[in-house]
Amino acid sequence: SPKKPANFPAPTITQVQADNRYVDYSPAVYAASAGKKRVLYFYATWCPTCSVANQDFTVNASQIPEDVIVFRTDYDKELELKRKYAITYQHTFVQVDASGNEITKWNGGGIKELLQNLK
Repeated sequence: SPKKPANFPAPTITQVQADNRYVDYSPAVYAASAGKKRVLYFYATWCPTCSVANQDFTVNASQIPEDVIVFRTDYDKELELKRKYAITYQHTFVQVDASGNEITKWNGGGIKELLQNLK
């Protein structure tokens, strides 16, 4: 059986997640995704329109451009991020630059709106 080259380490969970296009927000995965277009999606489990969007992103993740990563960001727990981007209600999207500065922000929608709003 072929041997795996010794100099080829297995990817870490963080790297694997950063290669996906729709992932749960964590500082580690966020940091690992530097170089991609990053969108924070402020999601709440109790929000019915968030559930519809979550389903859209989960089922159609391959429609998210390869250079984009959407972070499902917990509206109820990520208070510092909500403060930083002045998020006042759930189902809000914020695209940020490499330094974490807001590029654009929009409310509602799924894949179609993501593609329309990306800068």
